[in-house]
Amino acid sequence: MLDVRPFDVDRASDADWDELHDLRLSAHRLDHPELPAPTRQGTISELREPQVQLGEQLVWTARRDGRLAARAIANLPVDGNEHLAFVRLTVHPDLRRRGIGTALLHALQPVLRDRGRTRLEGWNVTLGGPGESWVRGLGFRFVHTTVLQILELDDVDRRRWDVAVPEGYRLVRWVGEAPAGLVEVYAKARGAIGDAPLGESGLAAPDWSVDRVRRIEAAYRERGIEYRTVVAIDAHGEVAGLTELDTRPRRPERLTQGDTVVLAAHRGHGLGLAMKAAMLRWFTADKREAEQVWTSTGAANTHMADVNHRLGFTTVRRFSVVSREL
Repeated sequence: MLDVRPFDVDRASDADWDELHDLRLSAHRLDHPELPAPTRQGTISELREPQVQLGEQLVWTARRDGRLAARAIANLPVDGNEHLAFVRLTVHPDLRRRGIGTALLHALQPVLRDRGRTRLEGWNVTLGGPGESWVRGLGFRFVHTTVLQILELDDVDRRRWDVAVPEGYRLVRWVGEAPAGLVEVYAKARGAIGDAPLGESGLAAPDWSVDRVRRIEAAYRERGIEYRTVVAIDAHGEVAGLTELDTRPRRPERLTQGDTVVLAAHRGHGLGLAMKAAMLRWFTADKREAEQVWTSTGAANTHMADVNHRLGFTTVRRFSVVSREL
């Protein structure tokens, strides 16, 4: 009998975290052997410092005969994506092919329906991996492909980041909160992320507003996540592009790339490269403990993937996005 229960990250004991980390590490070694192994602190960070822009996070654990067999994480985005639930489900390698993952998924679906969600999406499914046949058997469709790119900071030639700002633009940067004089044009520019290719994913560009910007900034502060932004300003004072990078208190060795956007009227000048290069110079100047930068890019977005390669990133894995109506 499978015992499925919500997991309270604020009340978890050291023993709870030990079990969760063993589950995650065991699955990682089998499923993603070419990627850096997660640390225990990284496992805690994943749940206590979640991806802010994906909305509320719910966590469940599943036990069989008292042993932790699986976990599920669901994110509930808002601001135009209230129909979606993003689900990540991990079963311990020793207990796979026994119906545990299917039972766990079935257990959480009523909760997601009660929250108004009508579509499930799973990101980071590996074609040919253990999850592919499972999601196909459950009726999921493959709707999008992404690439994971990693920058090794000890190995990169940092002269790659010596990129001049294109003529007619200037860069402005901040930590945490957008300046009051820029927040409105910044929020307007954020909407351009809708141009990024997402295949047939049900994810829509959020309804960006000053309110959403301030809510997200507050959520980063509450979680202790250092969230930096670099924007390009044109001669008229409008935001022409932006890039984000953050670091989490329990995972200081990894920087995580957020959105990078250049508005359509300003493309072709090298703004994306200039902004990301400036961000890397800035962040690494005072974050000596950082070892890597991780970024995920749509496989169809070859221009951005090429920009990352020019900065020293290496593509390490391709992932699929799967989708199914609830």
